Amino acid sequence: MENNFLRISMDVVLGKGVVIHCFANLYGCKIGDETTIGSFVEIQKNAIIGKRCKISSHSFICEGVTIGDECFIGH
Repeated sequence: MENNFLRISMDVVLGKGVVIHCFANLYGCKIGDETTIGSFVEIQKNAIIGKRCKISSHSFICEGVTIGDECFIGH
């Protein structure tokens, strides 16, 4: 999926109920169920985000990082 507001590569795995706000870039990552991704977030390949997390706006998740369930990540 690619448009003017989101860049999500075809190899991204999204869990159920994931919310992604405008201007996010996701590449080759896995996002757990009910996780929220804020605006202007980039998540690189091989990153894994757990269930029910909140990734706050303007955050950057580097390649290969694993974040557990129910975590809050802020910029």
